[in-house]
Amino acid sequence: MGNNIHLKSFFSFTLSIVYLGMIFSCSATRHSQNAILHTTDPLYEEIETLGNELTIKNDVPGVAVAVIRDGKVAWIQSIGYADLASKKPVTPETIFNIGSISKLISAWGFIQLTEKNLVKLDDPVDQYLTRWHLPECEFDRSKVTLRRILSHTAGLSVHGYGGSDQGIPLLSLEESLNGKTKRNGETVHLISEPGTKWDYSGGGYTLAQLLLEERTNQSFATYMKNNIFLPLGMKNTNYEWTAEMMATSATAYDENGNPIKNRIFTEKAAAGLQTTIQDLAHFAELSITPNYRQLNKVLKPNTIKLMETPVLPNSNEGESGLGYRFMNYEGFRTIGHTGENVGWSAALFLDLPTKSGIIVLCNGSNGDRVWFPIYQIWLKTVKTKNKYSK
Repeated sequence: MGNNIHLKSFFSFTLSIVYLGMIFSCSATRHSQNAILHTTDPLYEEIETLGNELTIKNDVPGVAVAVIRDGKVAWIQSIGYADLASKKPVTPETIFNIGSISKLISAWGFIQLTEKNLVKLDDPVDQYLTRWHLPECEFDRSKVTLRRILSHTAGLSVHGYGGSDQGIPLLSLEESLNGKTKRNGETVHLISEPGTKWDYSGGGYTLAQLLLEERTNQSFATYMKNNIFLPLGMKNTNYEWTAEMMATSATAYDENGNPIKNRIFTEKAAAGLQTTIQDLAHFAELSITPNYRQLNKVLKPNTIKLMETPVLPNSNEGESGLGYRFMNYEGFRTIGHTGENVGWSAALFLDLPTKSGIIVLCNGSNGDRVWFPIYQIWLKTVKTKNKYSK
């Protein structure tokens, strides 16, 4: 009987070892398969190595990267921490503020108004407004149109906004347009004749935000959620800092690597969007390949192509379509936008001819020191593709 007990113990022990071996084998296989998916792409490995170095060197805890090839997301990579204190890692579902890339997304909402015949692209914007009007001046206010606002050719003031501290009641759009949210009191007004020069204006997008609210009788954030984000499947994108968004948000860090509270914006269209790398990558896919079915009647494909067409005039300072900016980093022309707010930095670059793109989101004020070198190594692969496609 004792021998039977020993035999049972032996077989039980042996089976346990075999079972554990199978588990570890399956786990190892799964990890190796994941590794194979990525290590077959040298760009993935290079960005992983560089990203780990740059985040530590520049006091930027975390970064999320998405690469698009042939009009589709090739892969998404998460590096570092969403929050240093808790060691919470960045994931594809981590929420980031994206600064002025907000303008690119908000432009879809503004242009949708034209498809709904609520606004005409080349009509004077002021005629649609009741809550606030452009102040009288030496320049022709009737030439301020939605086309010119979205392309930064309307001659309007206020380059950008810094946001407000959490806990402080937000001022109204009218107060913002009157300069109450700016430390220097700068109002939104004409500083040059509309249509005569390119001059970047976050103030223009705040005026467009008011236009949307007036024409739809809805708050800007609510309209964008229901008419742009949800139809496109961007379920983790919002112009409001909701409790749900805060729960999955990265922590913002200043230039010294210190955690700071998220800034909130009256000027949501210009700088106040929160999103994930997954949602923004999907938006980028639709910008490269406007698929009618995936667009879900948000915009027509031809409308998106119009938005990606340059609007004159341009200058050495800049060139824009409708929401989309044309950029020439490293002498290579791409379309998209960059974004900087205190504690956040982001970039979205698209090369339409090769249907390629890269999106980089950082939770640190020094994020441009992270995303720019990543852009540079991505650019090498695109230039190679361009070379062999000719």
